[in-house]
Amino acid sequence: MIKKHNHRQTTFFDSDYYCGSLIPKTSFFRRFRDLVGPLITDEMFSDLYCGNNGRPPISPSLLAKAMLLQYHMNLSDREIERTCQFDLEVKFALGLRIDARPFDHSSLGDFRERLLKSGREKNIFDQIVDQLIKAKLISRNEIQRIDATHVIADIALPSMVGMVKKGSFEILKKLKVHYPKVYAKVSSRLLTDDYSSGRINDDGPGRFSMEKRAERLVKYVEDARFLLKEVKEIEGHPEIKTATEILKTLLQENIDEDTVDGKPIEIEAQKKPKNRMVSPIDPDAKAGAKSKFKKFIGYKTSITQEVKNQFITNVDVMGGNRPDSDPTVAMVEEQILKHDLLPKKLIGDTAYGDGIDRRDINQYGSHLIAPFKEANPRTKAVFPKTMFKINRSNNTLTCPTGAIAKAHFYDSANSSMIFHFPHPACGKCHLKSQCTKAKEGRRTVRIYDWQEMTNESHRYNLTDEFKKDMKLRQPIEGKFSEMKRLHGLTRTRYRGLKKVGLQCFFTATVVNVKRWIKLEYAAA
Repeated sequence: MIKKHNHRQTTFFDSDYYCGSLIPKTSFFRRFRDLVGPLITDEMFSDLYCGNNGRPPISPSLLAKAMLLQYHMNLSDREIERTCQFDLEVKFALGLRIDARPFDHSSLGDFRERLLKSGREKNIFDQIVDQLIKAKLISRNEIQRIDATHVIADIALPSMVGMVKKGSFEILKKLKVHYPKVYAKVSSRLLTDDYSSGRINDDGPGRFSMEKRAERLVKYVEDARFLLKEVKEIEGHPEIKTATEILKTLLQENIDEDTVDGKPIEIEAQKKPKNRMVSPIDPDAKAGAKSKFKKFIGYKTSITQEVKNQFITNVDVMGGNRPDSDPTVAMVEEQILKHDLLPKKLIGDTAYGDGIDRRDINQYGSHLIAPFKEANPRTKAVFPKTMFKINRSNNTLTCPTGAIAKAHFYDSANSSMIFHFPHPACGKCHLKSQCTKAKEGRRTVRIYDWQEMTNESHRYNLTDEFKKDMKLRQPIEGKFSEMKRLHGLTRTRYRGLKKVGLQCFFTATVVNVKRWIKLEYAAA
């Protein structure tokens, strides 16, 4: 249960007594204590603990503030534990006694699990954003920018044999703890030495020929299938259920049967699913790319940032295989719901130029400002849709030379009408070579339900105002650089989407606090 702390008499061991005049007023830790300390209280986390039973836990507000300092200093759990014992600035920031050994590093892991299970991993970030709004450091209805960056997963990339072995190992490990009799039964069938913690990452001595690799894969796939069959009746156990689903997915996405002898073989790389699992250790990590040459395994984190004071207003995390723009609308909606923040304009790069996102953002009264993607080589030299006039009343489309086409059909899946211009009109047109390169010799145009809005965006992108807007986008790259270089966001600390999300939320909170402290000091 949460213990209510009563005011106690000051002693010589209080950090205030020693550090009150020792730590300068400009210190980050002093200002952290003054600005952030009062905002994070035990009452915020009281529902995560039993209210009337058990020993009082370590103060959850202390753990939350220690985690913020941990991310600020880019320390591990053990390192922040030691820092809280011996660093006077940190003790002062957390209000600890000089002789205090405040918590064991394992308490941080327990606190994170409580936050994750309750879905509260983003609450501190939201708390700080609310306070910045109250302090008028974040204004409503101002210009924001949006971008995404990649975060490399904390995993090694195993071979196909290694992936299957690791998938089986996770099941065996849980069987040994929860169902020792079943474990003993399968152990008599499997060479369990191959699945020991010491050898699970051992891919075998030396280099194997293609034939030997195929033989080893057959052996471990057959082991995996035998294991799945044996645990089928106990898949109701949550941990074993998760492990078996991971192994099943690995086999389904990567293994096929040889058409000649029926033995398991690896599916060709180009035939595997694009969003396939790349590691059983972190199933949420995905293969992604930020450009043609920048490929990675891991996650993407997206942020929205207001332009004036450069505070992060929202954060989202997703698998590395998803497009940068996927969470755009959801991030705007969340800002409106939680903080009543609606960006006047939302500025992004080419990845955010999709017409659907523009339509959905515009529905809230905001405007998505982004360059359009370059036309592909086949359509690059043809007349753009902006040169065609749509008549919604009779569903006709008029080309630049005056030819008229009626809607051929409506594509409900893509919310668009397809127009085929007549062969006679296109055949004798003197501008045909500039209008279409289609083999059928006529122009076909797809007009979306929001085409007029897209056309207006095209026209806006030709103005000087658009050029001014795009100059506001670049500084968001510096914020990502700060989060990566100084606060460890280059690589994930944890595994799994929710845990990586927690890392990103706390990192974003830290950079907001740093910016807040800097502005408060400048105004003082």
